[in-house]
Amino acid sequence: MLKLNKQDNGKALHIQLAAYFRERILDGRLQAGTRLPTELELASEHHISRDTVRRALTQLVEEGLLERVQGRGTFVRQAQTRQVAESAPAYIASAEKRIGVVLTRPAASELNMEILIGVEQSAKSHGYHVSFSYTDEDQEQETRNIARLKADRVQGFIIFPVSNSTYDPSIWQLQADKIPFILLDRTFPGLEADYVGSDNFGGGFRATEHLLILGHTRIGFVNSHIETRSTTSVYERWNGYKTALEKYSIPYEEALAIPNVIMSKSEALQAYRNFILQPNAPTAIFAVNDLVAMDIIQVARKQGIRVPEDLAIVGYDDLSLAAHVTPALTTIKNPLFDFGLWAGNLLISRIEGQQTGPARRIELPTSLIIRESCGASLHIKRSLSAS
Repeated sequence: MLKLNKQDNGKALHIQLAAYFRERILDGRLQAGTRLPTELELASEHHISRDTVRRALTQLVEEGLLERVQGRGTFVRQAQTRQVAESAPAYIASAEKRIGVVLTRPAASELNMEILIGVEQSAKSHGYHVSFSYTDEDQEQETRNIARLKADRVQGFIIFPVSNSTYDPSIWQLQADKIPFILLDRTFPGLEADYVGSDNFGGGFRATEHLLILGHTRIGFVNSHIETRSTTSVYERWNGYKTALEKYSIPYEEALAIPNVIMSKSEALQAYRNFILQPNAPTAIFAVNDLVAMDIIQVARKQGIRVPEDLAIVGYDDLSLAAHVTPALTTIKNPLFDFGLWAGNLLISRIEGQQTGPARRIELPTSLIIRESCGASLHIKRSLSAS
């Protein structure tokens, strides 16, 4: 039974309701052809407005998961089963212009939503619809999602691969079937494929250089508990961090780059605690993303370690929450909306034959957003008082 969290201002009610039905459609609990309750029935059941229900169902219709039949109701959408000639690429069979998007994070995450808004803007401007699915970092689910969208005759894919994967046969099969696809943020060794992402190396370099300029020489690099450096975007940020240290003649220490193994969230929080309490602990940390940076701030606060006075922190992504935590988070802005826009435009140009030739790698520029957690203003004040 769904329990909507009406106190969660970060996740609107229609997004929660859409996520509930999306998950059950994608994992098969709601089979194709299933009729959903009416808008009035859903509104009454969940004690929400009919408009909220309508917004949720409309979102799922636009994603290609539901269809409305006038006079009958709203149904889980049937996969297309039309047969095509063996010599024709599968994506040409669709009578409807539709692309598939496979993302790895939970459906209502801010990262997903920003990317999807960009994809949708591109798709609508070219007359395409978007079918969306997410994998929650499960490669088997990713394979099922790709298979479902292929059966539904989408004409191409935008895929944000799961973390720590160096090979995915379902993605290699797309290439063998000559179905256009774009990889987001992560790539695979040995696979020549179109890619759209940020300048992860440059972002990692800039974050670390900023901390070096502020006078720090013991700077840590902290991963997420679900991603190791086998995830190419993580590796690139780490490599930027490492290169910045080398540029300023600071020896790289593997002990200052943690954790490079998958662990539970509780294990990660304990690792962060041990990391900042160790003898000769780092005085600054570049975190692989904003969520990790915020976790470290919380761990430090519980240990009586002040940010930025005792420990400077820089994140990556510039989530909306980054400006509102205490202290406000200095971070690298990741152009997530532009990910979706560029990926959508490139995919559609491949589908329509306007873009041909070898795979393209599009790296979008990042920018450093300076707030309180890095201690820049504190550094300036100290410099002025000493002069």
